[in-house]
Amino acid sequence: MILSKKQQKLPPYWLVKLIGMFRSFLLLVNRNLYPGRVVLYEQFQNLWVLPALNVIAELNVAELLRESPKSVEDLARETNSHCESLYRIMRALSSQGIFKEKKNRYFALTSKSKALLNDSGSLRHFIMHHLGNVNWNVLGNLTHSVKTGDDAFSKLYGESIYEYLQRHPDESELFNKSMSNLSDISLDPIIQAYDFSRFNTVADIGGGEGLLLASILSNYQKLKGILFDLPNEVRKSQEIFENMGVSDRVTIVQGNFFESIPIAADVYILKNVTHNWKDEKCIHILQKIKDSMADYGKILIIDMVVIPGKINPIPKILDIQMLAAVSGGKERTKEEFDDILRKSDLRIKRFIPTIAPLFIIEVVKR
Repeated sequence: MILSKKQQKLPPYWLVKLIGMFRSFLLLVNRNLYPGRVVLYEQFQNLWVLPALNVIAELNVAELLRESPKSVEDLARETNSHCESLYRIMRALSSQGIFKEKKNRYFALTSKSKALLNDSGSLRHFIMHHLGNVNWNVLGNLTHSVKTGDDAFSKLYGESIYEYLQRHPDESELFNKSMSNLSDISLDPIIQAYDFSRFNTVADIGGGEGLLLASILSNYQKLKGILFDLPNEVRKSQEIFENMGVSDRVTIVQGNFFESIPIAADVYILKNVTHNWKDEKCIHILQKIKDSMADYGKILIIDMVVIPGKINPIPKILDIQMLAAVSGGKERTKEEFDDILRKSDLRIKRFIPTIAPLFIIEVVKR
């Protein structure tokens, strides 16, 4: 495996899994020691933390603290905010370890708030998208989804989330940046877990701005790539490829994966795609890829997987977002992936965990 210097050295999967199990055990013990209503009330307090976190992300406060701590008076002036109100927000977030409150109402970054800087690995746009007014309204109508089985987004806005984004370019740009934030933090775990050196060409289907593909190519100097997505999704991809020095090895193909995927590649990536669609749509996408795929070709479905029991709760929690926001969207179990692949005349060859809350499902023809 040829790795670039850009890839972060990560701990092995078994160690991360062991630490995660120990952490889960400690949380379980902690919660069992207190009355249920006390534990539930503590968890409920996130209701107030999350909107405050969104405000700070929108105001870009972390960036203002990049070089050194600042007083709340300075922060208020630079963000054009009401000083006392901003102080109350910063004080609350400091109580959660997101910032550090120092003497004389000065505030400094912590390891958590550094994730809001406009750097690689940032979660700022991801937070702004998911905690903004649109998504807040959608989750506030979750009861509709539970009662009817339909997404709340369509009820509120009269169209699907994807139709809405096409008509609202500012929201679409924020959505794309949030997906790049999410992709960014999973890049190294994916590259650590899977060896792309045996391939000549990799195609990222529905790859958006192309951050994952660019990262793979920067680590495998002989590999060529194809980015396939809608025209408005790939409009900023060329800049990313140029910045990462891989533009000479990438072909950008504009298209709709529900219509056709006229691409020849050794391996096709579907990252965070299948969880957006109901089974029938997923089967349709997979069959379109299979029509272009050679007999030796592979598909990598990179997504969260719901595991029974209390281990790895993140996919089960994220599934609530999918229930409310996306018609037919869901996080799937391994058995559910098996089912849609069987109906696509495909099969799972390998089921590869990563240290991120993602699995790489290696798929081949039957």
